[in-house]
Amino acid sequence: MRELTPATVAPEEHEVTHALDEIRRQSRLPPSEMRLLAYVVEQALAGRGSELNQKTIAADVFARDLVHFDPKADSIVRTTTANLRTNLMAYYSREGQADHLLIELPKGSYVPRFTYRDQLSPAANSHLWSARVAAESRTTSGFRTAIAHLDRVLAEAPRLSLALALKAEALASSAAHGSPPLPALTECRALAEQALSAPSPAWQGWIAMGAAHVALDRNWQAAEVDFANALRLSDQEAATHAWHTAFLVARGRARIAVGHLRRAVNQYGYFNPTHLADLGMIEMLARDYDSAEITINGALEAAPGYYLHHINKATLLEARGDNAGAIRVLDQAPARLMDRPVSWGLRALFAGRAGQKRVAQRRQLWLTAIRRAGQHVPSSQFAACALGLGDLPAAARHLRAGAEERDPLAIWFHAYPFFRHLDEEPEYQELIESLGLIRSSPRP
Repeated sequence: MRELTPATVAPEEHEVTHALDEIRRQSRLPPSEMRLLAYVVEQALAGRGSELNQKTIAADVFARDLVHFDPKADSIVRTTTANLRTNLMAYYSREGQADHLLIELPKGSYVPRFTYRDQLSPAANSHLWSARVAAESRTTSGFRTAIAHLDRVLAEAPRLSLALALKAEALASSAAHGSPPLPALTECRALAEQALSAPSPAWQGWIAMGAAHVALDRNWQAAEVDFANALRLSDQEAATHAWHTAFLVARGRARIAVGHLRRAVNQYGYFNPTHLADLGMIEMLARDYDSAEITINGALEAAPGYYLHHINKATLLEARGDNAGAIRVLDQAPARLMDRPVSWGLRALFAGRAGQKRVAQRRQLWLTAIRRAGQHVPSSQFAACALGLGDLPAAARHLRAGAEERDPLAIWFHAYPFFRHLDEEPEYQELIESLGLIRSSPRP
């Protein structure tokens, strides 16, 4: 597997200060965020980026007394940084569309990154940033919107590595959220190859290639190399990427993935819903239900409108035997039902195990009707229905069908809490072994 290093040119100090002045002049950043941005940029330009941490920022930007400052009790640095990062993305998709030099705050760091914007029109740049925002919703419509934005970028710049890589990512992720997997993953691989052969290849291209090797080929060795390249080229920013943490779970390293996500959440607080959703889910996959409950409850309080927090809460309740509670939480999930195929079978599972077999039967009939009408329904959702009805052999058969369809969620079939009901089913055990999945070792 080849390794590619993108060509980079460090900007001149006057270019960075001009970019900062443009943000100060045009943006709608609150004063506290503007002070923070100016401070970290000045420190980086002075060669003191390695000294940036919560305590120095708390003292120098927010006038906190370091003798009494407790980062766990006072989240001002984490929350302001998280809001600043989000607002910078919004700025570059609106007022800053024409800015030549970008100032970004990578996830997991207080050190700003300065990068030249690709020579795109303001409209194409706006589409590029809007695509990244749309994909964060992790819904079928969100991924469709992201892909539409990226198609407009690629119409102008067909060899732009970042756009190719982000489209490949969106396709792979849409396959995990209900789109027909095989065509999406096949196109993902082709786009990832183009992204990595383009000038100045984006590290996200390695993520997309890793997704294809994981979900399409189950080639764990090749995926390991892909993600290692992404980590190296992104300066570890890729550590918390959903595809990287999914890979770690598949390889029995769920607690390593939890560690990456906890560090990100500790730095940025409860203001990144995707990090929180991933952390809550992977804590469950690592069978650390107590930690998952803390994370999920905090996530619901911070971002009650993000549907994955509700799905995680319902999953946790089922894992603890409260199926009636799981139904109540699932019914509160704010996203439209048709926009979240990953949860279609869960109501049948929870209801059936709570003794409401007719509810499970109706949901199974509904999914069958949708499939007959020509819409893709992941076989894993039929497996959930079968679990609710107590038909374990049928559930195992549906999971095998899902693996054959190349459903990306198959790499977690050994880890989802509700599939523990199949642990004594021979076909299920054979499937887990054939996929090359590794269970995490029991918690010490």
